[in-house]
Amino acid sequence: MNQEDKSQIDELKSSLYSRNAPDIRTKRRLRFGAEETEVKTDWEHPKEIDEDVEFNKKYKDGSMSFFKKLLLFSIVVFLIALGAGAYILFNGSNIISTDNIDISISAPISVAGGEPVSFDIQVSNKNKIKLEAVDVSIDFPAGTVDAIETTKELKNFREAMDDIEPGGIAKKTVKAVIYGEENSKKDIKVTVEYRVKGSSSAFQKEKSVNLLISSSPLNLSISSFKEVNSGQEFEFSVTMNSNSKETIKNVMMKAVYPFGFTFISSDVKPFADTTLWKFGDIPPNGKKTIKIKGKLEGQDDETRVFRFITGAQSTKNEKAIGTEYISSSQDISIKKPFVTIGLSLDGDSDLLEYIASFNKSIRVDVDYSNNLPIAILDGEISVKLSGSSYDKTSVVPEDGLYRSENNEITWNSITNPELKNIPAGGSGKVTFNITPRNLSNSLKLITNPDLSMSVSVKGNRISEVNVPETLVSSAKRLIKISSDPSISGQIVRSSGPFSNTGPIPPKAEQSTTYTVIWTVDNTSNSISNTEVKSSLPSYVKWLGKKNPSSENITYNPVDGKISWIIGNMDAYTLNNSHRREVAFQIELTPSLSQVGRILDITGQSKLTAQDDFTNEALDSTLNGLNTSYSTDPVFKDGDNIVVK
Repeated sequence: MNQEDKSQIDELKSSLYSRNAPDIRTKRRLRFGAEETEVKTDWEHPKEIDEDVEFNKKYKDGSMSFFKKLLLFSIVVFLIALGAGAYILFNGSNIISTDNIDISISAPISVAGGEPVSFDIQVSNKNKIKLEAVDVSIDFPAGTVDAIETTKELKNFREAMDDIEPGGIAKKTVKAVIYGEENSKKDIKVTVEYRVKGSSSAFQKEKSVNLLISSSPLNLSISSFKEVNSGQEFEFSVTMNSNSKETIKNVMMKAVYPFGFTFISSDVKPFADTTLWKFGDIPPNGKKTIKIKGKLEGQDDETRVFRFITGAQSTKNEKAIGTEYISSSQDISIKKPFVTIGLSLDGDSDLLEYIASFNKSIRVDVDYSNNLPIAILDGEISVKLSGSSYDKTSVVPEDGLYRSENNEITWNSITNPELKNIPAGGSGKVTFNITPRNLSNSLKLITNPDLSMSVSVKGNRISEVNVPETLVSSAKRLIKISSDPSISGQIVRSSGPFSNTGPIPPKAEQSTTYTVIWTVDNTSNSISNTEVKSSLPSYVKWLGKKNPSSENITYNPVDGKISWIIGNMDAYTLNNSHRREVAFQIELTPSLSQVGRILDITGQSKLTAQDDFTNEALDSTLNGLNTSYSTDPVFKDGDNIVVK
């Protein structure tokens, strides 16, 4: 750096830090203010900058023409669509429309149920193209059957029609028999399916028509109480009346019971379970009635619905209704009785049937309680007795008045002062004893004997309008008497079907044969699953001989068990050909340790069976048979003791 430059720098520093330094900015403005400088928009791409500027300029200048083009495009599309529509309208001979297919159904507005009805179906083709592979199908309501084969349910009919030319018409007539309730409406839907040339798709057109069932071929009526007491037996009847001019074939009826109902019996035996009855063919104006007995249990003021359905038997399942004709229902309300009655037999208060035996006394307690919020006055309890085993001489009432001529026991305020006024919530009990008897004789054998008792309670109360009212409540109980099968047995030597050998009295270490005879008799009811089981001691040998040979009696040498399977037996077999008897031969070989003793030949024998009337399990026992064959005519004292 030369001296001159150095002095200039020093001068500059001095002026920079001096308070009186001149305004440099003024000088600089004076120096550079007059000069013009061009500033570029980009550093080193002048061509690209020019193109962008040109594009922006063009976009700005052409913005209106873009919207014009969009509008012009929309107009072109509209004109094309308009032209296509015009072409379809005036020249579209190959275009198909379901709107140009008309279905006409000619059918009566109403029809009597169970009578044949015709449906005339007409299909019109207003298109300019032929309809091919045309099918017509009809969906019928439930309860429709074939007009010719009236046991065949007809849910859907489908059949092919001829091809329909442009402007052409095809017709089809279908007949059916429609069942249903009177004044019910049935909906019938007709569907036409078709194809057109050049297309693999199937097209459909539907139409429906309503039909009124003016009358039912079967009337179904239910006759019953509208109100019943909970647990009380009651009876109702169901009646079918035919209104049809034709025979209604294979008619069945099905019952749908509500919860809490117990079926007891019906005067017509059910075909299956306790809910299905078969009536077969019902002629014109025919009538069928069923009486059903049962009981309904539930809470006070509950309502239960009984429903009954009639129809034709199914061809696939004989225990089912294939085509339903008509149904009917009945509402029954459950009411709590003003007096609750309980019948206890030897302490058994179950409402089901009671099983008893002949000649065994039964204690009957009649319990009563007032369910009203007020007192019951002048109460009276009566028991009516009946049944094939009812013996008038066997009734022993406590306090009550027994009238054997009326078969009735009565308790009232005279015999029982507590019945004069039964307070609200009050209760009490009356009692009697009765013994079932077998009243069969040589002229009449009574089978399936029973004893029934019907209890009614009467009383008065003052109604809400201060008018005396008489109230009645009732209950029943059935007693079934079981049969009394028995087994007896004997040992023989000189009689019977077999020849016996060996020393008598029996000797130690020597063999002696005996014949065992079992006899089974039965009394009042038929029995089934009858069987006798017994056993042989180790010193007794089974010889394999039995008589008659047809009897099913077997011996197991492993455990020494004997089994005689009898099966079914009729009632009252004593001293007739229906009793069952079997004889078999055994061999006894005593040991020296048994000298001086009477030996068992068989163990205890037990008979088991089931009563067909009461379903009760029955049994009878025979003690073991021994060498004392006292029923044999040649037996004498001492022949039964083993000797040396």
